[in-house]
Amino acid sequence: MAMMSFAEVVRAGSFSSAAATLGYSKAAVSRQISRLEASVGMKLLERNTRTVSLTPAGREMYARCARIVEEVNEVNRVMTGMQQRPRGELKVNAPVVSSLFDLTKIIPRFLKAYTDIRLFLNLSDSRADLLKGRFDVAFWIGAPYDSNLDSMLLREYPMVLVASPAYLEDRGRPSSAHDLKEHACIFETHLSQLGEWRLSADVTVQVNRGPLASNSVRMAREASLENLGVSYLPRFLVSDDIERGRLEVLLPDIVTETIPLYLMFPKGNYSMAKVRAFVDFLTAELRDGAPDAAAAGMALASAY
Repeated sequence: MAMMSFAEVVRAGSFSSAAATLGYSKAAVSRQISRLEASVGMKLLERNTRTVSLTPAGREMYARCARIVEEVNEVNRVMTGMQQRPRGELKVNAPVVSSLFDLTKIIPRFLKAYTDIRLFLNLSDSRADLLKGRFDVAFWIGAPYDSNLDSMLLREYPMVLVASPAYLEDRGRPSSAHDLKEHACIFETHLSQLGEWRLSADVTVQVNRGPLASNSVRMAREASLENLGVSYLPRFLVSDDIERGRLEVLLPDIVTETIPLYLMFPKGNYSMAKVRAFVDFLTAELRDGAPDAAAAGMALASAY
């Protein structure tokens, strides 16, 4: 603040004009200049009742601090632009299976709509490092994992129990949730706890752990396709396998649970134009699958 005050006094030619421009009192500007002079140990301005003039030390100081002040002003202009117009690099993390919920089609449409944004998309099933700034936004299938992050529900997907016909011919088809205890159960570790599947609001079953537990839904799907056991997965991931007869749906009358798809981002990031544009665009694109998404977006916007 002291350098800003000093540079503005020199530019304006008086303490009163500088104070009006900066929005401070004349006394506050004078105190800032006095503190700056005390910190450098030299007088920087000659004052009289009408004008101020630079001392030799003041001319040297002004030559340097004017550049610093201009750089600060430029940073402020850039940051203001980031808040007002979507632009710059946007770093997004998404699950490897994101192509199955049309992200590969939605992203190009977003970039055509916002030509000043450069998007970096990283595909990973791991939790994204959002708080340290590696990513601006992350997709997440499942419950939000950090209360320090804002989250936006995009859609909820039905869950489904599946196994291959060959596995079922060998081990038999379960006729009740209790029968799952007799089967090899393949676990996806961030969708459910090991040894437990929540099939509906009223039915949670303890099941035997099969030959594989993984944090990848793709890996669980592949294991079931290779006849290794029963998997509990989002239906969108295996809908083509079901239609082609590679996997069979089990206990459809019992399983009613859904799994949510969220957008997550650090608190405060929604105020950045590029993040807000992305969140609002995705919410609109996926609105049919999440009827409350638009209202959630409006509520989030009102918080900033």
